[in-house]
Amino acid sequence: MTFDELKEKALSLPYEPGVYIMRDQTDKVIYVGKAKKLKNRVSQYFQDTASHTPKTRIMVSKIHHFDVIVAASEFEALVLECSLIKRYMPKYNILLKDDKGYCYIKITNEAFPRIKEVKQIENDDSTYLGPYTSSWVVSQTIDQAISIFKLPTCNRKFPRDIGKKRPCLNYYIKKCMAPCMGKVKQSEYNEYVKEAVAFLKGENVFSIKELNEEMNELSENLEFEKAAKIRDRIRAIKSIKDKQKVVETKEKEHDVIALAKGENIYCFEVFRFLSGRLCDREEFLISNIIDEKNARIEFLQQYYSIRDRIPKLISIDEDVDDKELLEDWLSKKSGKSVKIINPKRGEKAALINMYK
Repeated sequence: MTFDELKEKALSLPYEPGVYIMRDQTDKVIYVGKAKKLKNRVSQYFQDTASHTPKTRIMVSKIHHFDVIVAASEFEALVLECSLIKRYMPKYNILLKDDKGYCYIKITNEAFPRIKEVKQIENDDSTYLGPYTSSWVVSQTIDQAISIFKLPTCNRKFPRDIGKKRPCLNYYIKKCMAPCMGKVKQSEYNEYVKEAVAFLKGENVFSIKELNEEMNELSENLEFEKAAKIRDRIRAIKSIKDKQKVVETKEKEHDVIALAKGENIYCFEVFRFLSGRLCDREEFLISNIIDEKNARIEFLQQYYSIRDRIPKLISIDEDVDDKELLEDWLSKKSGKSVKIINPKRGEKAALINMYK
């Protein structure tokens, strides 16, 4: 169809809710959208093209013909749109893959074991914890364990490399026990690793009070070096707790979503809170947004269609059209009442501004 024919067909559409399906000359679906009033929405593509974004103009230039499906309601149109996007995977829609692969915590089997994050279990003598679905959580937890117990992060092998090179910066800023300098016995090092593994498993909840008592007892026995290590551990735990407070929320179940725009690409950041604590972080780089106004709506649809957990509260950095419709869809999908808000002040607004 010519451009004028497409425009004429769009103007003949009814003022009813529904879904429109844009196809190229090979009949491939390139875009799926929903509309409160099909005539108004679809005709916009073929009228003032100068006001379109560059990506929208490119998409419109590829349209050879389109189909529409009239829906009984806006809600039905929303559900149908989600279904068709999953089915056709159109080039110009926001497409998110459920790429939450598994990851593991690996504790190597060597004289001075190391703790690291890996994507799969290897056929070796190492110990593996997991699987876990969030790589971010695993990375954060390992970093905490390494910080608390001052474990090395370098690539040196011990005892082979002891004394061969100068220690790295972590030694000088007291973030590593420096086995490379022979500062710690193998047996003592392995005991720290054992405690770190217990920490990773959640088996050992460290009490600041108990550690203080242990430190004082060591000091009274004139074991000042051991007492200093306990002191440093207390400082590390307090530092981690202080950082966690920054990303706490009063809401028990809460997602925070923000969109950042670069020169040629967009990035959606999602921060997920459970029991008031940040439990996961995801980011999605998207280059094919053709309609910035509807980008957040489309992202919310796509994101929660591939996630099992839908929170009761979703904070987003800008107001979205069809908010009530989305809330209704999410509530029906999750089986509980879901609210979408655009906070302007207070704790929730601060969380959004922190991540933008």
